[in-house]
Amino acid sequence: MSKAASAVVLLHVLLVLKLVTSVFGHGGHDQAPIAPDTDWATKHMAEEHHINSFDAGSFFNLHDYDSSGTWTPDDIRRTYGLMDESTKNVPEERKAQVVKAVLDLFDRDASGTVSYAEFTVGDARGLKLPDFGLGPGHHGDDEYEYEIHHFEKYHDENT
Repeated sequence: MSKAASAVVLLHVLLVLKLVTSVFGHGGHDQAPIAPDTDWATKHMAEEHHINSFDAGSFFNLHDYDSSGTWTPDDIRRTYGLMDESTKNVPEERKAQVVKAVLDLFDRDASGTVSYAEFTVGDARGLKLPDFGLGPGHHGDDEYEYEIHHFEKYHDENT
């Protein structure tokens, strides 16, 4: 075989190897399974934000919607998806119970809000946001949800 023919064969082999590694190198598009005993915040981050690794501070900041350094009752409602159309049939009394339960857990100074320090110290002491059985906490508007799903479909690391 001539040098030119050998070079062409080698080039074809390299191209096939490149194609194979491109196809299989990124893994599947499925999200890692969530264990049934996973706490609500971890489920929320995985299902709603597609984030599998985070700390209490980053969770707090992501859900401090006005960057005030505190979670107001409205921030808590929004985090749990209680302002979303999907929870319109949840009675107001139940929504108020959710807010009260979170404040009872984390609001150490009884201010009616949860500060960054209260949340992160509480988390360090083992406090977790409860799962009230109301779903994963949709808190984006339709445009936000569209953008998230568009990014995942066309622009994330697995596409």
